[in-house]
Amino acid sequence: MDKLIHNKDIGSRIMELRKDKGYSREQLSEIAGISAKFLYDIEVKKVGFSADTLKGLSHGLEVSTDYILFGRSGFSYEAEIADTIGKFEPCTLKKVRELLQIAYEIAHNN
Repeated sequence: MDKLIHNKDIGSRIMELRKDKGYSREQLSEIAGISAKFLYDIEVKKVGFSADTLKGLSHGLEVSTDYILFGRSGFSYEAEIADTIGKFEPCTLKKVRELLQIAYEIAHNN
């Protein structure tokens, strides 16, 4: 029997990711192989879901399952980015943050 995943933050994270991608609930549910009603129930934290559903949502949202579950991607480059940022002098970190914000905005406007 599949163990169900249920957490109040997961539904909110899925909804935010879906909106960031510009998907309607119907579009994402079709990609993930679930019904729009089931996706709604997940997003508003009414139900848990199986590992198969998690895999479908991960694929549809183009994020890792770790990100959906825990809010972190688990990709190895995160540590590399953190190491690189750690090499900057404290006085330049404000500029680095501003550049990262610009990069984020460019990535989300395309």
